Amino acid sequence: MTHDAAGTTPDRSAWAYIGVGCVTTIAGFFGGGMIGVFVGWIVGHARGCVPQADSFPICDFFPYWMAGMVLGAILIPAVAITRLRQSDQRRAPTDMRRDHSGAS
Repeated sequence: MTHDAAGTTPDRSAWAYIGVGCVTTIAGFFGGGMIGVFVGWIVGHARGCVPQADSFPICDFFPYWMAGMVLGAILIPAVAITRLRQSDQRRAPTDMRRDHSGAS
């Protein structure tokens, strides 16, 4: 059985990744929305689009904003959890071979 630095057994189940998934989903949602708006701003300038006076400062704000939010909320957690699982799998075989109890 493996132990971490505090002497407890680490949880290798899917529940260990719930917190990472929740935090990165929120970060991906807002971060992706901002990136989507920036892409919309660049596309609007490239097309020469002039936004309406009583609207947002870019043309087609909502499609870019929504697409960025959805992509960010899916991609960021997927990448974070995949990388976390890969590092856990790389570390697990060497930890299992060691005796962390201090006894020889």
